[in-house]
Amino acid sequence: MTTLALGAALYFDYELASDPLPLINLWSRIATQAELCSWILTPKGATKPVDFDATQLVTRIESGVTTTVCIETRNRDVTIIAGTARAASLDRRPPAPRWSYDLAVALGDERVAALGQDAIVNALCDFAGAVAATAGVVMWSASLDFARALAVLSSGPDLRHQHVSALVEAQVNRSHWGNVIRGPEWGTFLSAPLVAKLEGRALPAARTVQLTSGGAFVQVTAEPFDVEAPPRILADLREALAPVMGSSGG
Repeated sequence: MTTLALGAALYFDYELASDPLPLINLWSRIATQAELCSWILTPKGATKPVDFDATQLVTRIESGVTTTVCIETRNRDVTIIAGTARAASLDRRPPAPRWSYDLAVALGDERVAALGQDAIVNALCDFAGAVAATAGVVMWSASLDFARALAVLSSGPDLRHQHVSALVEAQVNRSHWGNVIRGPEWGTFLSAPLVAKLEGRALPAARTVQLTSGGAFVQVTAEPFDVEAPPRILADLREALAPVMGSSGG
């Protein structure tokens, strides 16, 4: 049983307002508690958390009113945040990122143990394939706060100095993701064009999953490792992924 919390992030251009099924499928597989709450962002601001009502939330997503939705437990040991704005309403003026939408997931260690590592990764891979993710990562940390911060790329008052430094470094590289990978990390998502660039290269990894979009998920080791203590094989994978790393290093 893992003792680490999970943080995951995916970047994509798929308009969930037109078809929220990929998000519905994801939350139905990893947000399985009886007691959940949800909140949304709109152009006018944020709503207060309310009891989770899947039908009502889907209606809000399809209406195009929301820009972001969040589903989580009251103690935040499960968090799913996704961008759901209509594509036509997005402000794509520079310095807009390469992608249109983000998905962030954070799961506490007990939730990971209850769901099972493979079930979580498979759910994320299915979502990534359905939305043709351009980049993404899955990471593990002894700190749920740090795992969540890595997923949403937002700091908090309880993070240690080195955690804040890691977030700042990620933000520096953020504008490149999609054209290059984010990572590599324990789990790294590749878009179909980046997979094509790597054709014929052997990757040192425990598992590679082909996505329905033509992209791939590369998992470095069978078991999780803390993002703060990466094994040597991660450096080997970084070297093998050089054609899609970019000059910025990710």
